[in-house]
Amino acid sequence: MIGSAWFTSGEGQAMADMVAAGPLDLSPPEHVVHPLERVNEAISGTARRNGWFSNLIVSPLATA
Repeated sequence: MIGSAWFTSGEGQAMADMVAAGPLDLSPPEHVVHPLERVNEAISGTARRNGWFSNLIVSPLATA
């Protein structure tokens, strides 16, 4: 599942364009990796993000 609760795909593209051009720095995102068996926890974690971008990643290779 890839998605965003913050913006439309057009707004996301505009943001990606700003990152590519340099005026927007997205280097501080928090990356949280969850094992596949905790996918529901990962999805519900979006409500508890750190206030900035959080990448909630579900990986079958991650361990609990």
